[in-house]
Amino acid sequence: MAQNITETPFWKVSVRFSISFLVLLTIVLSTATYFKDGNFNAISTSLQDGSWLKFVLIRIAIAIVYGSAMAYFSRKKARQQIKK
Repeated sequence: MAQNITETPFWKVSVRFSISFLVLLTIVLSTATYFKDGNFNAISTSLQDGSWLKFVLIRIAIAIVYGSAMAYFSRKKARQQIKK
């Protein structure tokens, strides 16, 4: 039987949401880069000049904020449903 979200530690729920969001964000942004440039040359250029680090850190920060917010609201909603 699946464990209730309220019984799972907050950080585990947050990490799960963050990782899924980060994977989805990476796929969407890579696809957008491919369609914009017609190839992945922009990605290889950013790897060579080092601008990828800022890009990655910003996306990780966004994923952490998203994951924490989703974990908080999901747990809050689950608690409210248990009380009913």
